[in-house]
Amino acid sequence: MEKIAVSVQEAAKMLGMCPKTVYQLTRRADFPAFKTGNRTIISVEGLREWVKAQATGEGAAV
Repeated sequence: MEKIAVSVQEAAKMLGMCPKTVYQLTRRADFPAFKTGNRTIISVEGLREWVKAQATGEGAAV
C-alpha cells in the first residue's frame, strides 16, 4: 500500500532537497503540509499537485 502522507524527511528525499528546505516550504500557505502534535506531515497527492503547479508557473509566490 502506498503512503498517503509522509514526513518532512521522506518528502525531502522525494523532492531531492534537504529537510531544512522542506521545513521552510511548510511555512508557505500553498504547500500541502500540516501539523499533528509536534510532527509535520505532507500529503503525497498534494505534494505532486504542488510540484506540478510550480513547474507550470501556477504556484503562489514565496
